[in-house]
Amino acid sequence: MDSLSITSPHGVTVIGFPSSAKKVPAWRSDDAMMFLGAGSVIVCLGAVFWLIAILVENAETEFWPAPVYHWVDVERGQEFTGQIVAKSEASVLINRGWLDGESNVIARVSRSEGLVREAPPELVRVDHILFGKVYGVWASTPSGTNSLVLADDTLLQLDEAEIIRWYRPNALDRSESWGIFIENVLSFLFRPPLNSSTMGGVYPAIVGTVVMVMLMTLFVMPLGVLGAVYLHEYAAENRLTRFVRVGVYNLAGIPSIVYGVFGLGLFVYGLGGEIDKIWYSEALPAPTFGEPGLLWAALTLALLTLPVVIVATEEGLARIPVSLREASYALGATRAETLIKLVLPLTLPAMMTGLILAIARAAGEVAPLMLVGVVEFAPELPVSAEFPYLHLDQKFMHLGYHIYDLGFQSVGMEATQSRVYATALLLFLIVLVLNAFAIWVRARFARRYRQSL
Repeated sequence: MDSLSITSPHGVTVIGFPSSAKKVPAWRSDDAMMFLGAGSVIVCLGAVFWLIAILVENAETEFWPAPVYHWVDVERGQEFTGQIVAKSEASVLINRGWLDGESNVIARVSRSEGLVREAPPELVRVDHILFGKVYGVWASTPSGTNSLVLADDTLLQLDEAEIIRWYRPNALDRSESWGIFIENVLSFLFRPPLNSSTMGGVYPAIVGTVVMVMLMTLFVMPLGVLGAVYLHEYAAENRLTRFVRVGVYNLAGIPSIVYGVFGLGLFVYGLGGEIDKIWYSEALPAPTFGEPGLLWAALTLALLTLPVVIVATEEGLARIPVSLREASYALGATRAETLIKLVLPLTLPAMMTGLILAIARAAGEVAPLMLVGVVEFAPELPVSAEFPYLHLDQKFMHLGYHIYDLGFQSVGMEATQSRVYATALLLFLIVLVLNAFAIWVRARFARRYRQSL
């Protein structure tokens, strides 16, 4: 290789050899991994925001006072009055309300040039306890009774005590629309369901979901933490321990309906039946605890989420340095004192991670709850101001099952579509709030004990 001579201004000559220049690639593997990782995060965030947008868009008609239209099909000579449920390029789905003794009558009208639509300001929407939604025009009667003329010219007599609310959607201004919107949201959150769950609120389902999740947490956290402590701190590393650990991992993948059947046989018929024989024998053959209820639902979901808590806690225990344990032993602390006062506090962030995953799964489960306690309609809450305050033997409502019942078991599924999306949005927000609280607690403990690791 040829040498290179450089003479400085002071007369000093430096002799060296040029280094072999390497060609820098235009695209490095680090750049590829960075862009792939950022792309996956963007896709996940986009999916979440897309989900929220779909829920909000479809739930809007449940709360916002949509106009009531009067359609005239000139070609077929038909007339329809009602609110739009769904629409496409080919047809319009109309909820005609109560007609001929049936609530939420749905009509599908094909779009054509002969289809004329208008929104008369005198059209009235009446929310009735028995009839549900009723659309028509108030009739002037000499007796002054509440009479409504329907689209088919039927005169319907309404008892004022059974009318929840009435208003003219086509004559509302912006402030009145917002007032009805807020009233609908509050009614949805704090009132029981009415008219086969097609009206009213979901307050019993909210209470049932939150109480069941809290009760499940009280069961699963002690069992999961103790199981993880035994497997990691006390159990010998032999074939039996490895077999138990693999079994715990596999339990997380078992279908939830299997847990429901297991809970029905073990808790409801087994443990509940024995409790009835010992303490409630005078009430037999009517069961007290020997039937599905809140306690058995919480225990079943605790078993379902137990592997998640054990795995998360054991991984947290494995991250604690051995030197901390040895330093504690050197200072004279026993194994139990080291575990309780040092190791477990440092593992709290991992425990909260397991709790977050457990809450997220338990709040959305439906299949096992159908067997061990949830029902379609239960107006009485599982909590009350009277002793024993928490009624463990009582059946309850659940938001997940409410969504399933409205979306797949309801007679007029098209009419309840907006309520399905509204309930799904509410369940999403409840899980989000519960997880946010758990994340806040985890972050607080992580900041407190970060310097010890």
